[in-house]
Amino acid sequence: MARLMSSIGLIFVAWVALGCGGSSAAPQTTPPTQSPPQSPPFVPAPSVSISSISPTDAPAGSPDVILMISGTGLTAKTHNVRRPVWSANGVDTRLAATPISDTQMSAVIPAALLAAAVTAQVFIEYGDPMSDLPLSESNSVSFAVTFPSVSPSSVILGRKGSQQFTTDIGSSDSIAWSIEEGENGGSITGTGFYTPNNLGTFHVVAISTANPSESASATVSVVAGGFAETGSMHSARSGHTATLLKDGRVLIDGGGDGSAELFDPVSGTFSLTGPPVTRRLDASATLLADGRVLIAGGLEVTVPPPGSPLPKLNTAEIFDPATGQFTPTGNMLALRWKHSATLLANGKVLIAGGNGDGFCTIASTELFDPTSGTFSPAGYLLSQDGRVGHTATRLGTGEVLIAGGSNGCAPDSADDPPWDPLFVELYEPASGNFQEGGNMSTTRIGHAAVLLADGKVLILGGIPDLQNLHEQPPNPAYAEQYDPAAHTFSPVGGLSISQKDYTATLLNSGLILIAGGEDSAGNVTSAVELLDPNTGALVTTGSLVHPRKGATATLLEDGRVLVTGGIDDQGHDLASAEIYK
Repeated sequence: MARLMSSIGLIFVAWVALGCGGSSAAPQTTPPTQSPPQSPPFVPAPSVSISSISPTDAPAGSPDVILMISGTGLTAKTHNVRRPVWSANGVDTRLAATPISDTQMSAVIPAALLAAAVTAQVFIEYGDPMSDLPLSESNSVSFAVTFPSVSPSSVILGRKGSQQFTTDIGSSDSIAWSIEEGENGGSITGTGFYTPNNLGTFHVVAISTANPSESASATVSVVAGGFAETGSMHSARSGHTATLLKDGRVLIDGGGDGSAELFDPVSGTFSLTGPPVTRRLDASATLLADGRVLIAGGLEVTVPPPGSPLPKLNTAEIFDPATGQFTPTGNMLALRWKHSATLLANGKVLIAGGNGDGFCTIASTELFDPTSGTFSPAGYLLSQDGRVGHTATRLGTGEVLIAGGSNGCAPDSADDPPWDPLFVELYEPASGNFQEGGNMSTTRIGHAAVLLADGKVLILGGIPDLQNLHEQPPNPAYAEQYDPAAHTFSPVGGLSISQKDYTATLLNSGLILIAGGEDSAGNVTSAVELLDPNTGALVTTGSLVHPRKGATATLLEDGRVLVTGGIDDQGHDLASAEIYK
């Protein structure tokens, strides 16, 4: 029985091994393949960068500075910080910060970091401070802590008004200014305004009144200004006029082809305007109180037959800057050119002298009334033969000083009185009369007359080849100053500059800019000088780009001087223009 049971067990084991299906080779089965466990998806660290900071600098000694940082990724995330860092001299300092958006944050640079001059790097530290990895750093941007300074380092002699110095001392208190050394005659006020009197260098110092340890200084040079070309006019011109308009532009009228154009001081260019009713040369142009411009008289620019004179004019017209148009107004009572035209305090215009219809000059005068647009007689000059090449200057009293000029006629004999009057005359608007106002030291033609800040008038040059030498005082003064109160002239210095047809412009500094003209040998010059009317001292200040005489010079609103046209050393009219800085 035991043997039987053993046999049955063996058979069962074999059956199990061969499978239940009775087949001799049961199919092999492969267990399904299992995928390995997946790690979480990779998330790159957010990008953090700085595009700009503001401000980028501060003077040493400044109080705390609020720094605005612009960039990307500036908002802190969970377990992901954003920390602005100040790095200087190998030391990193984290700055207190306030997030604003993902593109902007503010930080505080404490005064302790701004105590001394240094160039620091500002960057953003970011990442998870709890991880084992170090924090990342964004790009860096420079921030400069600068030494206290004074600016500017140079000023121009004769520029507009006084120069104001500034300093970046960190104190918000007032600043005490002083000149430590080097200046001879210049002065500086407690607010930092400086008036230069001479070329050279000096040392200026600024000190905080609250904290004297806060100071700054600079070596400053007083330099001469100079001329540089600006845009050219559309026509070469001499015998033209230049009038500063109330909007800062300059109206150029007549001469050359007789057209009119406007100079824009901002762009430095000329543009045609008008056209004028009549194309003129040697006319007068007067800025009226309402901003319009009166153009009167002159010679008509035409193409006459060879040898024929240009027609003389008594017509007048008005230029309106608002429209850019010229319109005719009433006619003058006489034909005249190279006359004077002076705006009076009552708004009327005094027209005096000039060349007339005959061979010589005329002595009549007339008044233009801008309200009615008409001219009326205003009496006669005391110089009965009239004047041309004279000057007319409105004084602080309202009177008009008429000085120099010629009657245009040669003397008949050596016993004739001076054909060029020594005496000056005054027009009194209240009475409408002319009266003598004293004698100059010499006759003058083509001279300059400059009204000074103290009310006196400086008369310069214009000493001609004298014909009536027996009537001339010995050793005439090149320049002399007229005192309206005393009606007397007094000589100024021992000046000897260009003789005639130059420009003389009173700068806002009180100095007089003298440019071009003819020298004592009759040559057209490019010389430029600054004259101190109080001392008679002359300072050379560069030169014109082109020699020229008979040019116009206009003081612009920003203190520069525009010089236009004139005649060059070859006798040609000039279209070029120059600016004095």
